[in-house]
Amino acid sequence: MRLTIVVAFAAALVPAAPAAAQQAPPQPIIIKELGVEGVKRVQEAVILGRVKSTVGSTFSPTLLADDIRSIFALGFFDDVQLRVEDFEGGVKLTFVVTERPFVRDVDFVGNKQLSTTELQEKIDLKLGSVYNPVDVQRALEKLKDFYEDEGYFEVQITPTIETFADGDVRVAFSIVEGRQIKIDKIVFQGNTGLTASQLKDALVTRERQFFILRGKVQRQRLEQDVEQILALYNDHGYIQSRVDSTDVAVDRDRALVTVTFVIVEGPQFRVGDVTLKGITLLPEKEIQRQIGFKSGDVYSLSAVRESRRRIENLYSTIGRASAEVLPRTEPAKAGNVLHVSFEIAEGPEVYVERINITGNTRSQDKILRREIPLHEGDLYTLQKRDRARQKLVNLGYFEKVDLTTQPGSDKTRIIVNVDVTERPTGIFSLGGGYSSVDSFVGTIDLAQRNFLGRGWEAAVRIRAGANTRQGVISFTEPWLFDRPLSAGIDLYQTERDFTEYKYKSLGTGLRLGHPFAEFWRWNLGYRASQDRVSDLADIASLGIREQEGTNVTSAASGGLARDSRDVVVAPTKGGQTNLSVEFAGLGGDSRFVKTLAFTTRYQPIWLNHILAGRLEGGYGFGWSDEPLPIFERFYLGGPNSIRGFKFRQVSPRDESGLRIGGSSEVLGNAEYIIPLPFGLRLAGFFDIGNVYGFGTDFDLTDLKKAAGGGVRWQSPFGPIRVDYGFNLDRKTGEDAGAFHFSVGTPF
Repeated sequence: MRLTIVVAFAAALVPAAPAAAQQAPPQPIIIKELGVEGVKRVQEAVILGRVKSTVGSTFSPTLLADDIRSIFALGFFDDVQLRVEDFEGGVKLTFVVTERPFVRDVDFVGNKQLSTTELQEKIDLKLGSVYNPVDVQRALEKLKDFYEDEGYFEVQITPTIETFADGDVRVAFSIVEGRQIKIDKIVFQGNTGLTASQLKDALVTRERQFFILRGKVQRQRLEQDVEQILALYNDHGYIQSRVDSTDVAVDRDRALVTVTFVIVEGPQFRVGDVTLKGITLLPEKEIQRQIGFKSGDVYSLSAVRESRRRIENLYSTIGRASAEVLPRTEPAKAGNVLHVSFEIAEGPEVYVERINITGNTRSQDKILRREIPLHEGDLYTLQKRDRARQKLVNLGYFEKVDLTTQPGSDKTRIIVNVDVTERPTGIFSLGGGYSSVDSFVGTIDLAQRNFLGRGWEAAVRIRAGANTRQGVISFTEPWLFDRPLSAGIDLYQTERDFTEYKYKSLGTGLRLGHPFAEFWRWNLGYRASQDRVSDLADIASLGIREQEGTNVTSAASGGLARDSRDVVVAPTKGGQTNLSVEFAGLGGDSRFVKTLAFTTRYQPIWLNHILAGRLEGGYGFGWSDEPLPIFERFYLGGPNSIRGFKFRQVSPRDESGLRIGGSSEVLGNAEYIIPLPFGLRLAGFFDIGNVYGFGTDFDLTDLKKAAGGGVRWQSPFGPIRVDYGFNLDRKTGEDAGAFHFSVGTPF
């Protein structure tokens, strides 16, 4: 920037004068015109918009110096000068600029392990930006840091600048990546209270990945590791601990590094007195039960925080969401002891001021609000918040559901924020697969769980396999007349080939359901179907032959259900209870009553493992001298019952040894589930049960047993299961076990 021109010109405008004339004030110099020269891309208006000198104002060297600095600060120019010329009794000011080139292209050459997209995201040098050597150097440093974060400590990066004819430039980074340096070992110095094994378990950085591959060093992870080490020490009473240094020593010959953490532990502190202050609304013993430590325990910062959270949650259950719990520690006069006190400000009852919903681009607001058991003006409680999230998750419309709160207009008000990320709810698939029940199957699915964003469920499904053909058209309105009254209709046709006969059913069903109380729902239904038993084999028994032909079934059903599962497709806690009764005989040919009851439970235990179980019982009978139809009888065996047997292999037999189904069943399942990364789960199971009736006496000492294991995968198409069950009480003619491949949860 050159101000000498301005100053010299100003001096030249003041001519020498006699001493007498110098007493008169000099005539001001007026700016008659402003102009810009040298611009190619930057508009003149942008430049003149930064200057304070204006046409008609007085010429001021000081103000012009500020104008030049302002133009230069735009960052578009290598040089800014000012030219002053006489013009119409005043002066014309021209800002002469030299534009910097623009970056027309940014390229990376030689990168193989890290993609160009990843590298581009790490730098601020973008196409169309003004070229600045400083920006290129910053980009170079960020690229080196990124490579070293990924373990490439030998990387060499060289920037080159190519100039085009119009002055623009191409910036190319030539990269020699070198070897990825892996971890040889992680060393701790100064640790006596905690073992190296304990500390390694807390680190994000790993010596080994998946127990086989060597880990890699990443600087960001090392920073997290320091925080993890301190958090671990704080949870073991070492509240004065610190990490003095973190060293990464590179052995370039072996392409390995040794990571060393130097630790100063300090003394270990224990808990002294534990006191509560400010309690008036709840029994003190109830609050004490929320505290996860006692006097004499090793002090743990996490335990204090968790106790604080549990106390606040306890108050939230009675509508005191504004309750504040402040834990304080005070060193004892002697020894390494900390007295802990919880000071509680119980606050007033808190009511919902507003519910904000964001992220629902397709789903109407009302289909979310109607599921939330909170409304503006309601008393806010933790149970209602958790229940709201659970119901939104179980809709199946959203990949993510976050419920957060913020203070309202005063301490008695709270704002609830619901943020969702929608998932595709429509399915169109044409394909095939394999099932251990139906062998190879072809499928066509066209379904929409959130039709038109109104929560309607519509589906068309066609399934054809070696032994089964099925077609279903269904529609469900979950909130009929804007009330929590679900209504649905199904049209279906099913054909299945059994060893002894073929079965075909064509029918329609109507459904109605309404929630009541917490987690409960009543259901009513009606179905009318035409059921046909045909193509009997020569080995078919007399009982089956008696049911050959076509029957019309007209049946009404009713039931009670309770569902408290946290996530329907992959539960970790809660359960289901269901009792249903179906009565056939409202016209038609079939006369029977059929009942089914079951209860399931999922209980989280240690390390996020889950213990799950089911108990089930069913009973059916014919009336008006009609038998229970063969297609309504009970069978067990298969992926959802006793997994040591194939589908429908557990059944009473007739005099010729053929399975004819039963009039009653009992079933029990137990599973131990271990969650793994990537949506995988391992499961060990034990199944027990049997089917009775039609020549087999009901006897709870006569039970089939199976045990085995399996893998579950929460795939984009739903839960996929692979199980193998062993027959633990194998009888003559029975298989040793059975393999099952299926979709859905086991119960």
